[in-house]
Amino acid sequence: MHPTVSVIIPTFNRKTLVAEAIASVRSQTYTDYEVIVVDDGSSDGTVAYLGSLNLPVQILEQQNSGVASARNLGIKASLGRLIAFLDSDDLWLPDKLQTQVTYLQTHPEMGLVYCDEYITDGGKDSGKTRFSINPPRHKLSLPAFVDLAPIHTSAVMIRKSVLDEIGPFNEALEIHEDSDLWNRVSEKYDLGFIEKPLVTFRWEMDSIHLMRPDKRDRFINAGKKYLEAYKAARQARGLSTIEREAIAKSYEIIADMERAASLIAS
Repeated sequence: MHPTVSVIIPTFNRKTLVAEAIASVRSQTYTDYEVIVVDDGSSDGTVAYLGSLNLPVQILEQQNSGVASARNLGIKASLGRLIAFLDSDDLWLPDKLQTQVTYLQTHPEMGLVYCDEYITDGGKDSGKTRFSINPPRHKLSLPAFVDLAPIHTSAVMIRKSVLDEIGPFNEALEIHEDSDLWNRVSEKYDLGFIEKPLVTFRWEMDSIHLMRPDKRDRFINAGKKYLEAYKAARQARGLSTIEREAIAKSYEIIADMERAASLIAS
């Protein structure tokens, strides 16, 4: 019998952290799930290390191709009708899966559900959650640069049928691949939100995150690619006036980032 939930964990050179992430899944109160770890070409012995732990997980390997590609490989291998994503440096609280499964069972109109998150920095609780400042949204109808709702993949559970319908993550995007997917889901479905924090986002653990200052140039270039993908995905139906204005505003925001990065560099 197939599991109800497929948990997909992409990882790259984080053998200890991904083991911690897996432990947080195994601590869930809900148990009808499978765990698929996708190693994105690690060079730190991740696969051998996880194998030595004899964990009840499926491990897939690929050449380093990026997080979108890794998640998509996991989606292709998944057997569950619900997909939950967990980044390898984050942790779930014990009732994360149960709470989201129940929500989607009682809200059939929702294409996905996401939750609030605790945020730690430097190993310490920041004293705030992701949505204590940013209001949650049920639709993301405009580009992420202006339609601010920082939905994080580790907080999302989505119906596999929705991914079958709209397609998986855009592998051409190095970053914003998540915002691109939420935008496409929002074209047809509402997004459910659970106010309770059910995830711990460990900012300090991600030394390669493209939003960090030393990765600014790559973040800017990726933002331009995201906007081009946003426009292309809506070419058939045409862009509304509001969307065109939001795209123009997004390019202005990126231009401001470029100017700021240039001043810092000089």
